[in-house]
Amino acid sequence: MDLTKHSVTGQSRTESALTEPDIDRLRLKLRYKVLYHVGRGCADVDDLVQESLARFFRAEQRQSIRNTEEFGAFLNGVCRNVILEYRRRIRREPAIDPDVPIPDTGVRPEAEILEMRDAIDSGLKELAERDRGILRALYLEGREKDDICRDWGMSDAQFRVVLFRAKERFRRVYGLK
Repeated sequence: MDLTKHSVTGQSRTESALTEPDIDRLRLKLRYKVLYHVGRGCADVDDLVQESLARFFRAEQRQSIRNTEEFGAFLNGVCRNVILEYRRRIRREPAIDPDVPIPDTGVRPEAEILEMRDAIDSGLKELAERDRGILRALYLEGREKDDICRDWGMSDAQFRVVLFRAKERFRRVYGLK
């Protein structure tokens, strides 16, 4: 499996030097490596092997393999990087259980929205005027914190305390605590 034997002709060194049986042997070795690192229960083993080979052939076509006589070490490094990327992606994306129904993220029915608005309005009516005004201005009207502080004549620290207490009171009234 000498990658350099056809480099004089100008052909891609990998395509002309590696035969199908050679590629199958590489695929098998990569498969064992991937199985060892990600486990036998992983359904993505073949995808990881294919991705490793694809990156290897892309690097060979671009002639970015520095030492072509040690392409095995290069392929091993490529495979290690593919495995590490896979593990990072799996940690970030939780696995989806096929038995659990996927929640509908569509638009809520109008009746449900109206009921929610009524419940929020009735909860706000039971609060003190300052709490009601601050919560309404910040969350319902979307005003900036600095504007609210200026209107109510309070500092940033005072605003945070008042907001915290107003949210606590609203949760108690609304029935969340």
